[in-house]
Amino acid sequence: MFIKKNVKRSIGASLFSATWIKADGNPRTILGKLPTNEKFFNGGELKGDRRHLLETIDVTILRKNKDPKKSWRSINLTTLTSLKIGGVEWIK
Repeated sequence: MFIKKNVKRSIGASLFSATWIKADGNPRTILGKLPTNEKFFNGGELKGDRRHLLETIDVTILRKNKDPKKSWRSINLTTLTSLKIGGVEWIK
């Protein structure tokens, strides 16, 4: 399993692509970046144990909507199948 703090450290300020299996069993791939502001999720509370979830911004949606709150996604690190950062890809 990917460990959240290690993944965040590896990504840093870079863009990345990630593929994981969603709760409904379908694969999902996004181009993402990590939020730089801890207040990014202002207005909502992230509840429960989130150690296995990587909160990220879906860059494709952000480019279309320009509203960061609508581009927020959680990547389930326990079902992550591929992570690509700076041309280097890790496959589970």
